Amino acid sequence: MDFTSEKLSERVIRIVDQGGVACYLVIGDDKACLLDTCNGFGNIKEFVETLTEKPIFVILTHGHHDHMGGAALFDDVYMNPLDKDVFNKFGNMDYRKEDAQSQNIDINTLIPTRKDEIKPIADNQIFDLGNLHIQMILVQGHTPGMMCALIKEERTIIFGDACGVAVMLFDEFSTNVLTYLKSLQHLKEFEAEYDTIYRNHGTFVSPKELLDNVIECCELILEHKDDHMPLQMHGHDLFAAKEMSLNAGRKDGKEGNLLYAIDKAN
Repeated sequence: MDFTSEKLSERVIRIVDQGGVACYLVIGDDKACLLDTCNGFGNIKEFVETLTEKPIFVILTHGHHDHMGGAALFDDVYMNPLDKDVFNKFGNMDYRKEDAQSQNIDINTLIPTRKDEIKPIADNQIFDLGNLHIQMILVQGHTPGMMCALIKEERTIIFGDACGVAVMLFDEFSTNVLTYLKSLQHLKEFEAEYDTIYRNHGTFVSPKELLDNVIECCELILEHKDDHMPLQMHGHDLFAAKEMSLNAGRKDGKEGNLLYAIDKAN
């Protein structure tokens, strides 16, 4: 099966693709919003249409290939324009053939590269689905246009890749640590409005202290007091703010870490 789904509430469904990446379907009274489209392994539009009869539009939290892979299947797609260059680099689905083969996924199921319009989103823009509202919050760091989705009536927020167990600031598109810290402080302004945090990788769910733990990582890096543990990831020499155990979690058992290139440590 290309996709599996789990009903998290009456109005929120988690969808997981063959590559183990999640996206979220949010269903209002009038329309439905798909937050990200996973890797582009298989037809996610057909799968989503088995879960709701409401008209569907897509919001991409950012432009990385494991989140925008199925975007070409949908008519209405939104993304923060600050991630346009990220999308242009990672949105070429020919780039994904090697990843698909390494995971024993049929490359013939890859969705083509999206060529159609992507509509812009502004910070704090609210989408009305009919008695259900999604507020998009800009959290620059992992990418310049990275956004979190606050599902207001559900008191739920999708952190996605914006804040997680191992946030990566490493390539030409990532911000430095100081900019990321300021973004997290902006995100913290909404902390009283949600009880539940969902992500797109790993366990998919985190405790509320995750945000404070990642903020602490930023502050330690800027003070040159972090653990500065060297590691290699995706061919890059990086450092972990907090020492990691063999299972890639923090050695101290807390959740939330920052993996950064040395040129981002300011």
